[in-house]
Amino acid sequence: MFFKQLNQSIGHALDGIFNLIKQERNAKIHLAATALVIYVGFKLDFSAQEWIWISLAVACVWVAELINTAMERLTNLVSPEQHPLAKQVKDYAAGAVLVMSLWAIVVFCLIAFPHLVMWLTFSN
Repeated sequence: MFFKQLNQSIGHALDGIFNLIKQERNAKIHLAATALVIYVGFKLDFSAQEWIWISLAVACVWVAELINTAMERLTNLVSPEQHPLAKQVKDYAAGAVLVMSLWAIVVFCLIAFPHLVMWLTFSN
């Protein structure tokens, strides 16, 4: 019984992630960025500690995007007409995604740039 419920819960969560990617343009951008970060990380041979920071940054962006989309959908449900407070809710949630995305870019740059410098210096 427990494993059946757990399996259903995981299935619903995966449905949410896959639907997000199918329906949201920004999720497609996050997916491409995630793939690029992983590719670069393998090419530059990030350490385990660097992967922890990279994976945390990537996960935070995905979580923020999932919450943002959920809040947008819920806001549309409870306030189908335009309302200043509904706009604020959506803007705040979008701002959270922007903050997390910028933080993830900074983390990636702090980790990748030293590797790139070494790679460019010693590849000649």
